[in-house]
Amino acid sequence: MPATLAALTVVMSFVFFAAAQVPGDRVVPTGSLGQAATGEEFDFYAYGPYREGIPRPSEILGYEMGQFHARYGLIERYFDELARAAPERIVVQRIGETYERRPLILGFIGAPEVLDRREEIRENLERLADPRRTSREEAARIAAETPILVWLNYGTDGKESAATEAALQVAYQLVAGESEEMRRFRSRTLVILVPVHNPESHQRFVAWYNAFGIGDEDPNTLEKFPPWAISNDNNRYQIDLNRDAHSQTQRESQAWGSWILRWKPQVFVDHHGQTSTYYFPPPVLPVNPDLPAASFEWMVTFGRGNAQAFDRYGWQYWSRDSFDHFYPGYWETWPSLLGATGMTYETTGGGTEGLRQRRPDGTLLTLRLGIAQHFVASLATLSTAVEHREARLLAFHDFFRGGMEEAVGAADRVVILDGRDDPRRAAVLVSHLLRHGIEVRRAETPFQVRAAGHQSGDVGTRSFPSGTYLVDLAQPQARIASTLLRPHRPVEDSFRNAQFARWSRNARRGAEEPKERYEFYDVKAWSFPVQYGVPAFSSEAVPAVETRPVEVAWDRLASSGDWSDEVLIEVPEPERGGVEAGRLPEGGTSSRARNSYLWGPETEGAMRLAAALMKEGYVVNSARHPIVAAGEEHAAGTFVVRVERNPDSIHERIAVLAREAGVRALALHTGFQERGQYGVGANPVVPLRAPRVLVLADDGVSETSYGATWFTLERRLGYPFTPMRFAQWRRADLSGYDVIVLVDGSEEEYARRFGEDGIERLRNWIRGGGTLVTWGGGAALAIRKDLLSAGIIGRGDPESEEEATACLAAIDALVPDAAAGGPPRVSPTARPCAFQPLSGSVLRVESDPTHWLAAGTGGLPIPVLVRGPNLLTLSERGANPLTFADKENLWVGGFVWPGNTDRWIPGQAYAVVDSVGNGFVIAFSTDPNFRAQWRSTSRFFANAVLLGPSMGAAGGRAW
Repeated sequence: MPATLAALTVVMSFVFFAAAQVPGDRVVPTGSLGQAATGEEFDFYAYGPYREGIPRPSEILGYEMGQFHARYGLIERYFDELARAAPERIVVQRIGETYERRPLILGFIGAPEVLDRREEIRENLERLADPRRTSREEAARIAAETPILVWLNYGTDGKESAATEAALQVAYQLVAGESEEMRRFRSRTLVILVPVHNPESHQRFVAWYNAFGIGDEDPNTLEKFPPWAISNDNNRYQIDLNRDAHSQTQRESQAWGSWILRWKPQVFVDHHGQTSTYYFPPPVLPVNPDLPAASFEWMVTFGRGNAQAFDRYGWQYWSRDSFDHFYPGYWETWPSLLGATGMTYETTGGGTEGLRQRRPDGTLLTLRLGIAQHFVASLATLSTAVEHREARLLAFHDFFRGGMEEAVGAADRVVILDGRDDPRRAAVLVSHLLRHGIEVRRAETPFQVRAAGHQSGDVGTRSFPSGTYLVDLAQPQARIASTLLRPHRPVEDSFRNAQFARWSRNARRGAEEPKERYEFYDVKAWSFPVQYGVPAFSSEAVPAVETRPVEVAWDRLASSGDWSDEVLIEVPEPERGGVEAGRLPEGGTSSRARNSYLWGPETEGAMRLAAALMKEGYVVNSARHPIVAAGEEHAAGTFVVRVERNPDSIHERIAVLAREAGVRALALHTGFQERGQYGVGANPVVPLRAPRVLVLADDGVSETSYGATWFTLERRLGYPFTPMRFAQWRRADLSGYDVIVLVDGSEEEYARRFGEDGIERLRNWIRGGGTLVTWGGGAALAIRKDLLSAGIIGRGDPESEEEATACLAAIDALVPDAAAGGPPRVSPTARPCAFQPLSGSVLRVESDPTHWLAAGTGGLPIPVLVRGPNLLTLSERGANPLTFADKENLWVGGFVWPGNTDRWIPGQAYAVVDSVGNGFVIAFSTDPNFRAQWRSTSRFFANAVLLGPSMGAAGGRAW
């Protein structure tokens, strides 16, 4: 009779991670196929012996692995109990907290002599990461003597519950295990183990599932369908933290990022869940172009080690499909750009599928199996790390050395950040660069250099003032700096051509025939200067100017994410002339005004200051035309606070609020202008009423789009709003609201939720003076219900047979323009096929400075992120203040389909404003607050919400 799986794994404890193994040796679990497949017989304690007195997870949790889900408080308690029982093997630290005040915890695990050497190890890794102070010979000596640092990250997506449960079992194994293999792990590695990266997502899911889950495998059972926004990968603000590693908009990301940067792991594993078969690297293309080939080869090495471990159990797994390694927002790609072998592991079972589920082939999955597979993969990873410890440490050093060497000869070696238009926003950008360990220097004197503009694309000799920021990519953090600062990072030619081949095949298939999916896992374009709206330029030459480093204190890197904490550096005044001289990032007022206070709309803090004053009941005005004050002309959109129309407390409050917003408000002592048509007392300076804002939040609404809007309103603008479900919306007195925001979501679900009666109710509210602000699926619904006179690009535009034939020929003849790295060329006589939605590209938008929606742009082109299927055509009845540039100037970065940039998008609308009775419908093609990362386009959302209602009430449709 065959041995049981439990008995077999006792034997496995001695051979599973043995240093010397028989090639091809494969241990097959015995027992029934159901037991082997579901993991019910997996013995987590077959890797002993174990030290007495160290509690198993079940002793604290009250259940065995796979029977329940751990509440976050119990996870905290378990790690504290481990540290209490074995303080010489694990040190637990709390490194920050979430927005809901849950602590972020991690454990340092190692042998006593390793934990005692933690600071020495960290300093050694710092030296390996800086080739300027460490020769390769010295690096080899350090590699021979230093434990490898392995970061095991669990629970980034809190609902993927098997990951967090596995973290508890892995922690026990590493701390309590007394086998020779466990001792070897502790003596040759320093492990940083994070049980829950995203506590809010985890606790929200666990509270719901523990309340309603019964372990029912029926796919239609209640437990597999949690309510809206309960079971997802997002934190309090519904921001997906696994897309936030590079931007670090969220408090959790800032805390984890600062510790990863400080400790510099060589191996970083982000444990996820619930695929039907286990996934581990190597990943599929595309791979971030700033990663060297060696980074991919190390992922292959670790993948091979995992495969050997899984093969012994007969477990299925997959790699090289679905999950790419391109977007730096992942918590695998970002550490990779800091020198680690960053990897994602996706386990089976758990999450929204609950304790038990059936695969499509009828086999059973359980939470316990998902935990077991993560447990085995984690230990296999440590085994591979120990086996290749010295080589991996030396490769870590080579990663930084190679990045510096490659940057020296680059045509865009130096990135110049011009902060003179908005010193505070530039300071925020630089602060975020410092969060990534990127060295930034500040020019001590004015200088000139030939440079290419990131936003404009033009090349020429430019003059820059003192205080300008410079980033020389020839530095240890060359690779992450290149990824974050360059305007375009290309995908591999083979990946691009593979998508074109799929397109060609799809174009030949009938309307009812299933199409091949394209391999875009996430957005393929980003750029910090573009996202922040800070003018940036690239130069091949290092400017001949004296500079000094910009520094920030380490203890501020894990800041709370509050507005006041975003600037982590001291920012001097850049050179500029006119009345703007003296405007400092810390803001304030120039003096006590007798007539009025005035500030321009260009800065990020301008709208925040206006919002703060409006919220407190002060009367704020906005100029619908350029005005003249203190001898200078001020742009349309300039804010004016008249002393006469406000209580005496305005002087004290505007000084405080302007300082908090980083705005320098000019105090005027007279309203008389010596020239020009309009001054601060003119009729076109219209009062703004503080709008009451309603944001719909319910089934069909994109949780992440809602979250980015929530974060923008509450934390960036500091302005209150009311979230509301559709059921309450139908009963609410809408006359009490000035703005309704309908974020991206499902057009069909929106139509069902509103119903015809609801649409008519919405229409009447807009006619009465309401402002509807929408994008994506919400904008598509507005068009469908004739609330908006724009259209959707590509809808209702069939091609003739002749055009279709020419299109197929053009597709087949595609040759990527490898030299320019830009959009692929098509035959000039060909007409491309139907519009293909973009996966995330950066395109230029032209702004109309005479329209209030474009206030603050100065009429300059603005690069915007474009993604999704709901891009707008021009409005027929209304205004088109933000339109895409012509085809010669449209593309900035990212993947685009042939036809996108030469036929479909040029000249169409990024944003439209339609008058409906006394109100407005304001629609954007894509989310202006995308992931709370695109601050340059959030200004348009702020204009829509805070200016729109007053522009309608004032009777002015445009300035």
